[in-house]
Amino acid sequence: MWSLRRQQQLDTQRFEQHISVLEQSSGAMSKSTIGIGRRVKQLETRLQQAERHAVMPGAEDARFEQASRLVGMGATANDLVDNCGVARGEAELLVSLRRQVQ
Repeated sequence: MWSLRRQQQLDTQRFEQHISVLEQSSGAMSKSTIGIGRRVKQLETRLQQAERHAVMPGAEDARFEQASRLVGMGATANDLVDNCGVARGEAELLVSLRRQVQ
């Protein structure tokens, strides 16, 4: 009888140890899941910002679009430098490219 009682106590201790290990593992997984969730949220925010930036042209893009339109209407490199604020080399490149297309 005593040996059965002792075996039962040992089994109970082992089960309690296993439960403790499982509780610690569960806590660690919960913390990891929360960390991953935060990281996913950060990445989603960065993705949305990148998509907005891709959809809305920046000031640099707008300058070159305007310069390209002006070249299409016959503007010279000097006109582009004066009106669009592009560098002389860029203006001359846009004008020469437009001439090659025509």
